[in-house]
Amino acid sequence: MKKLDIEKKTFSSGLTAQVVLRKGFKQKFFGIIVDFGSSDKQIPGAAHYLEHLLFSKKSGDITERFDEIGASTNAFTSYNATMFYANSIDNISKIVDLLFELVGDPNFSKKSIDKERPIIDQELAMYRDEPTWPISDSIMKQLFGDSNLGLDIGGTSQTIKKINSRNLAKIYQENYTANNMHFIAVGDFAPSAVTRLFGQIKKLDKQYLQSGQKREHTFKPEMGNLGLKEFKNKTEVPYFCLGVKLPDFKKVLVNNDLGQILVEIMLESLLGENSSWYQDKMVHGELTSPLQFGVNYTRQGNFATILGINNGNSLLNNVKETLFSSEKTAEQMDELKDLFEMQKKVSMATLLSAFNNLSELGFELAEEAINGENIFDTIKLLQQMNFEKYWQICQDLLAESETCSVFSTVE
Repeated sequence: MKKLDIEKKTFSSGLTAQVVLRKGFKQKFFGIIVDFGSSDKQIPGAAHYLEHLLFSKKSGDITERFDEIGASTNAFTSYNATMFYANSIDNISKIVDLLFELVGDPNFSKKSIDKERPIIDQELAMYRDEPTWPISDSIMKQLFGDSNLGLDIGGTSQTIKKINSRNLAKIYQENYTANNMHFIAVGDFAPSAVTRLFGQIKKLDKQYLQSGQKREHTFKPEMGNLGLKEFKNKTEVPYFCLGVKLPDFKKVLVNNDLGQILVEIMLESLLGENSSWYQDKMVHGELTSPLQFGVNYTRQGNFATILGINNGNSLLNNVKETLFSSEKTAEQMDELKDLFEMQKKVSMATLLSAFNNLSELGFELAEEAINGENIFDTIKLLQQMNFEKYWQICQDLLAESETCSVFSTVE
């Protein structure tokens, strides 16, 4: 596989930047990612609050100025990062100017903070109205307690009331520093345009950003209180969820992304739609729809969730038994090997498809830049992975894992 052409630069402030050259694409993607997310040290919800607030400038909503030059802009907060980005065809220089103003010129007035609070509170209320929210919320609290990782990315209605100009400014100054940021551009850029872009970034870096202490990337898992909980559900659907607290992937691998992919392959192979386990449960009416899997790695802990629909906790126990049982028949191992090869191809296709979607590629490479990951290493390691090594890695991870579970019954 041919590697991408990427121009990289590190500035004296510690800011890093990369321009990813994708010839033939008219659209261009620009982003600034901050190595600070909802699970890092803060008042719960502050990272998400900052993401919202930075769009509010003294002159008004900066989104309107992106719109005026034909660019779309947005942002997201994840467990360990916040990213601001824009897409456009033209007006490269203006877009880059606006992106740096967006992240580097905050407005911490009481008026702007108070204006944003009910908007965020309404967003949190929308999530709480989701039928699976009590289940997901309970699982995360069991896995990680009252830590920020155990709470919603946006915090709670109670925690966001604690956010004010003083503490938000402090959180911004400690985390929105040049050496905790990375700039990325993806598109068809001429060599002269790349040179101009790096020159512009150098000026904007000096204008808007401050140096600070670079974040340490250490794995320090938060503690929870694992167990089994039951909810009375007001909906007509009874849900169940198994939470798996996974160990540090780097105990058995050099790459977190690969660890995430291998656990996803394992879940699909053991419990997914193509598994004999799933087919059996469908035939006997124990399942009416596929299970939903989620796998995440963060600085505060790695975890997987398995969500399904079924009355009571008998199927939940069977899911756990199927996942953790290391004793498999020869026939079962043959099936797992075939499914591994199939899911491996699916994962490879997913990784490679990002190369033709500028936004997806921008998100992936930006997150890798702050996490020390490399998509080419991931692809190479996945290509070389055989079933025996994959299975042993998964067994090693499961041997150090803990579980918790939740199920709801219909009132």
